[in-house]
Amino acid sequence: MFKVGDKVVFGRTHGEQTNGTVVKVNRTTVIVAQDEERGMYRTRSVGTKWKVPFNLCRLASGSAANTNAVVAPVAKPKRSEAEIMRDINYCYGALSPENLTCDGELRGSAVVARAQGLHRRLNALQAELGRKVNEDDCWRWYMANR
Repeated sequence: MFKVGDKVVFGRTHGEQTNGTVVKVNRTTVIVAQDEERGMYRTRSVGTKWKVPFNLCRLASGSAANTNAVVAPVAKPKRSEAEIMRDINYCYGALSPENLTCDGELRGSAVVARAQGLHRRLNALQAELGRKVNEDDCWRWYMANR
């Protein structure tokens, strides 16, 4: 995707964006030398090198490399309904009170964080399936496909 010498803009989506030049390309990151000062309270001078993940870096507009054909991301293979339903069943099982709290061993904040993560996973699975599945439907599916 990137190659040495490409002009890029890097930084978080809602954070400071900085222009730079790619110095090295690694498997999951690029090393970028900044082309302008960066920072408000603690400024970094021109030439400072940053290790930037691919998802926080994009080609600068007007760059010669930016005119090349865009490489489409590799699509994940579709999973079967049975695989998705098995994962949904796991999420509902993990959300039961005794599993969620590890039989009362977890602190309240850890329980909340765990529940939020499971709900996010459950929503993603239901989006992948293309429909909402409540706990009763999931249980009926499980009993029919044991």
